[in-house]
Amino acid sequence: MIAILKRTLGIGLLISLVGCGVRGPLYLPNVPPAPSPPAEPEPKGKLYPPQSPTAPNSTSAKQ
Repeated sequence: MIAILKRTLGIGLLISLVGCGVRGPLYLPNVPPAPSPPAEPEPKGKLYPPQSPTAPNSTSAKQ
């Protein structure tokens, strides 16, 4: 019974030392800095960006 426990702990220790397969030293990833907030607030009540009319003129379609 104790031999099974020792063998199980040894295999568990070996597996935990192997890890997930990542090799090399551990490091923190480079995180880009957060963008700064806009200087002016976004306009309220307007179409932003302004949209051009998508319907063609009826006079040009008749010609």
